[in-house]
Amino acid sequence: MRQIRQPTPGHIAFAVIAALLLYRFFVYTPGESVGKQRREKSVTVGYVLDGDTFETDTGERVRLLGIDAPEVAHHDQVEEPYGDESTAWLRRQIDGQTVTLHLGVEATDRYGRTLAWVYTRNGVLINQLALSTGQAKLLDRFGLPLDLEPDLRRSAATARVQRLGLWAIDSPR
Repeated sequence: MRQIRQPTPGHIAFAVIAALLLYRFFVYTPGESVGKQRREKSVTVGYVLDGDTFETDTGERVRLLGIDAPEVAHHDQVEEPYGDESTAWLRRQIDGQTVTLHLGVEATDRYGRTLAWVYTRNGVLINQLALSTGQAKLLDRFGLPLDLEPDLRRSAATARVQRLGLWAIDSPR
């Protein structure tokens, strides 16, 4: 009778690492959540509402993920410092343009807005550009994609240290 040899801890570790590497290269696509299919769509920007929200030409509201721009005055809410400037900046970047939305893990928020990472036609990630120019603060309390997180954090930190945009005012919110 043939005797079966038990695997050593080294063999088990090698098998686990090999399986993870195979998964990484053949199944997982950077930028998507593990186990989730990446969802993208192109839209045309109809109107920029504030520094982190816009409406498409079909009326869909889109909220940029990973950032928090100062609020503009609306309803009974007063404008926060740098709100108008942040809104004007986003208008200059994307108003009237076709952009690609990479939808978040959660497709919509409690207000019904589509949650997305927004890319221009030439591949610029608007969410990150808003951070690097000081138009918004990093919003990480809901998590950030592993492939984007280092660049987003670096962009936000650089703008703060260089006192760009909202960081240039005396008391940013």
